[in-house]
Amino acid sequence: MLPSNSAAQRTSDSGEFHDADREAMEAKICESLETLSQINVTVMNHESADEHVLQQRVDRLVRGFAEMHEMKDRLNVNVPEEVLAYIRDGRNPDGFTSQFMERVASENQFTNGKISALTNFKQEYEKKLKEFFPEEAAEKLGRQQSTAIDGTGQ
Repeated sequence: MLPSNSAAQRTSDSGEFHDADREAMEAKICESLETLSQINVTVMNHESADEHVLQQRVDRLVRGFAEMHEMKDRLNVNVPEEVLAYIRDGRNPDGFTSQFMERVASENQFTNGKISALTNFKQEYEKKLKEFFPEEAAEKLGRQQSTAIDGTGQ
């Protein structure tokens, strides 16, 4: 079982203790999965002599779950509700991550398209402004450049 860290240590800004706690939890989860696999093999090859081995493995699994339960309060992990729903539906959370990344890339491309369109519009607007209203354009564009330099933005 892991030694308990003080609250001050657990809330340190370095994140060092959270990483250690997270890694310990991951190790416990892997141990539990291995124990479940061993239980499966024992049950599939069930013989009366294996009952003691099965009982030991079930006890090890229960102890592992108890240790994970004790460790849970030291972890601060926020899982999006959408991911939990994805898992509840029996789907792989990697699929959620993949779909999310595709959606973000698509939205990013859309936003970049808007930025490009507005930049092109601004350039064309300034060009036409200079062409049809040269005096006003010089005054307006000069004023915009000076405010951009001094940072007032007005």
